[in-house]
Amino acid sequence: MRKKVTIKDVSKELGLSPTTISLVLNGKDNSIPEATKKRIMECVEKLNYYPDTIAQSLATHRTNTIGLLIPDITNNFFTEYVHSVQLKLNSYGYDVILCISEDKRDDDIKYINLLKNRRVDGLMLAMSAESLLPTNLSKTKELLNSLEIPYIMIDRYIDDSSPYVGVDNETSGYNVTKYLIEKGHKKIGVITGPMYLSSSINRLKGFKRCLNEYNIEIPSCYIQHMKYDMKSGYLGAKKLLDKDITAIFAFNDLQAYGVISYAKEQGIKIPEDLSLAGFDDLMYSSILDTKLTTVKQPIEQIAKESCEMMIRLINNIEGETKVRLNTELIVRNSIKEV
Repeated sequence: MRKKVTIKDVSKELGLSPTTISLVLNGKDNSIPEATKKRIMECVEKLNYYPDTIAQSLATHRTNTIGLLIPDITNNFFTEYVHSVQLKLNSYGYDVILCISEDKRDDDIKYINLLKNRRVDGLMLAMSAESLLPTNLSKTKELLNSLEIPYIMIDRYIDDSSPYVGVDNETSGYNVTKYLIEKGHKKIGVITGPMYLSSSINRLKGFKRCLNEYNIEIPSCYIQHMKYDMKSGYLGAKKLLDKDITAIFAFNDLQAYGVISYAKEQGIKIPEDLSLAGFDDLMYSSILDTKLTTVKQPIEQIAKESCEMMIRLINNIEGETKVRLNTELIVRNSIKEV
């Protein structure tokens, strides 16, 4: 087996000190001439030298890695978020270890422990729906409180005790409802996400607050509690469309696609017979036959804010630890005036 090249081998080859070589390889080479830097990089490539990251982490107590846990990679929100986070953290000199829980609590626990054992410098967590069930909430809090490394919660949060980055879901829910009401809709059905997720809770708060301000009352059957997927949108539409409603506010675009599917089966036209609003502005929402009015989340900004917060926490730098960003209502042609 070929012997691994060490920094001492590079030093001997060039006649330079290991310290000089280390400074160049770690980007701390402001005082070193460009010609010397070039010689070092050429020699490193020639000898196929790469730093011993394990030894470095033992010396610095840092691995320059961040653990990222998400519930679902097929959800475009999380797909785009992961992409933006990786680019941003790479620019800070950090690598990302991605884990996907499939929205299962047992996988949350498994992957958090795995990432801790990998000695990541911090954790960015979008916990599974199961972990946030009322019956599991106290255990989830215990798990987070036991962490000895910095962590932040993304999109979903438990309470204000944890660092968090997401959007202002209550105001977003309010704005969608206000737009529907201004278009003349008073009989509005809602398909929520799971009501133990902060996003669902706050979007529904905004919906109800707006109805209250306009003195509009709706029966409880107009609100269908579902999951954040197409099947739930389909089933929610099936339950709502036998009611006397003129519009549906789906709490994410996947649900809205399910509503469209059921409406087509029933010969119900959008927006002629039914107005529809979604949430997330997924890529298909702008290319549907009837383009979907929806809420656009600033995913790149969420990624930027969460990465900056993570770096601050790792380095014990003071700064904001609760960030709720504004969204944008994207008006297309799935809502008509009545």
